Amino acid sequence: MHQDETDRRVLSRAMKHLAPYVLPRWRMFAAALAALLAGAGFELLKPWPLKFVFDWLLTDRVALPAWFNPPAGDPRSWLVAAVCLAILTLAALSGLAAYFREYHLKRLGEEVAFDLRRAVFAHLQNLSLAFHDARRSGDVLSRISGDAASVRDLASYSMLEIATAIVTIVGMLGVMIAMDWHLAIIGLVTVPVLAPVVFHFRKRIEQAAKKLRKHEIEVSSVAQETMSSLRLVKAMGRERHQHQQFSLAGSKSFQAGLEAAKLEARYVWVVDIVGALGTCAVVWWGVHRVLAGRLSPGDLIVFVAYVRGLYAPMRDMAKQSIKISKGMIGLARVLEVLETAPAVTDLPHARTAPPLRGQIEFRDVSFAYRPDRPVLERVSFRIEPGQTVALVGYSGAGKSTILSLLPRLYDPAAGEIRIDGEDARNFRLESLRQQMSFVLQDSILLQTSILENILYGRSDASPDDVEAAAEAAGIAQFIDRLPDGFQTMVGPRGIMLSGGERQRVAIARAMVRGAPILLLDEPTTGLDVETERLVMDALERLMRGKTTIVISHKLNLIERADQVLVVDDGRVVESGSPAELRAAGGLFARLHELATHNYGVIEDQPRHAIA
Repeated sequence: MHQDETDRRVLSRAMKHLAPYVLPRWRMFAAALAALLAGAGFELLKPWPLKFVFDWLLTDRVALPAWFNPPAGDPRSWLVAAVCLAILTLAALSGLAAYFREYHLKRLGEEVAFDLRRAVFAHLQNLSLAFHDARRSGDVLSRISGDAASVRDLASYSMLEIATAIVTIVGMLGVMIAMDWHLAIIGLVTVPVLAPVVFHFRKRIEQAAKKLRKHEIEVSSVAQETMSSLRLVKAMGRERHQHQQFSLAGSKSFQAGLEAAKLEARYVWVVDIVGALGTCAVVWWGVHRVLAGRLSPGDLIVFVAYVRGLYAPMRDMAKQSIKISKGMIGLARVLEVLETAPAVTDLPHARTAPPLRGQIEFRDVSFAYRPDRPVLERVSFRIEPGQTVALVGYSGAGKSTILSLLPRLYDPAAGEIRIDGEDARNFRLESLRQQMSFVLQDSILLQTSILENILYGRSDASPDDVEAAAEAAGIAQFIDRLPDGFQTMVGPRGIMLSGGERQRVAIARAMVRGAPILLLDEPTTGLDVETERLVMDALERLMRGKTTIVISHKLNLIERADQVLVVDDGRVVESGSPAELRAAGGLFARLHELATHNYGVIEDQPRHAIA
């Protein structure tokens, strides 16, 4: 598809998405437009004081104007003062118009970019995990920051320069034609020569700008991923490797930037040469017309100023080409996010979920992250309120997927998930998820205080609720020993706390939430014996009275379950109490036998490794 057509389609889509942000601010845009027109008018008037200098002061061929009657002294001195005052006044008015023009238009750009960032951020949160799983985190972050900023530059800085240039060029051409259309044609004779040059360089600069933006995103992605995984990088001694990756991406960005800068410099040089030729033509022909008495010296000064003014915006447009190209790329990437429909949404008839009892039923549920690789096939089971159910099976069997489907992080490809006898899709997402709590293997803590991390479970929890949750989670005494108590900062991802402390803060967060459904994914993996005992005690208090689904390879947690579901190759192949399944001699019995020889741990290995 031709680039111009692509840009037109992007702009058409942009008008649809950006109109709600721009239209309410039409007064700001109108003020910027009025200032722009006023500024263009002042720019047109700037050469005219010099015309009076040459026509009324530096020649005796023209008499002083009859209306000019100074009070005393040499009238020419008064006229010089008046001309200087006019020059200063025009400069002041032009600067004032430029101030209001840039302030209003750039404020418009900043406000639109701010609202756009919020919209993109909110939409990214609403998009399913499948969208985020397929993208690098650095790429997603660049759409919120860099791409939104590019749209701001496109909407304000670049468009401002182009609009100013167009209005100025049109005004100058109109005045030139009114003054002397013959000389105006001479001044424009080089434009046909310049047109193909502009077209050629514009295309090349656009291509260079796209390449530059692509490599800038790569640099951002490498840097973000390295910083977020810095502990792994250091632990594996891969600093040099990551530095090489960053240097490689940075080198490509540097080369692309250098190529764009060279093209811009060449373009400016060509425009300057062509502009100088046009100026020479005007001077050559204009002097002959002045000598012939058909043009005054002041008119020639105005013409020369206008001709130079015609080519200056063309030259300056080259400086905007990269910004415009970046803006179009950023705009397309922002629109790609906004136009991506969430895979999991509230149905039109969805209602707020009532207080749930916690009955859960899977009816012939099938699911696949990719169409060619099914993860679950016709999975069916039922959990009664208050029951604890353990999911057991080989690595990759589909256990974590079952947990992800319950809060509708994904929707099944077929079948139904029913909660309290009703399809979960009949409930609004937020109200459904508010009645579920999670404790994961890798407890995710925010980079804030212990208090804020616990309150993340329920923001309106009272201080007594928080203290009770901390006590039940077994961290109250630990927190009391800290200098800042609940206000102690936990660092990025809770790095200032030990693994067991992080896990128990996560349990306190689930405690304060008080949800009737509890989902546990390997909550005790990687803990030492003493810490595991503390976490298990906290988990037992957390699980009381709740419908709990737990994924675990620890027999001491599996044996506490009322029911065990053995998942194998995307299907539930066995179900029953731990004792019943041990006696049945099936897959669970084999896994249990292996675990007894492995310190009570069912090894998380692919099926073929231990089958």
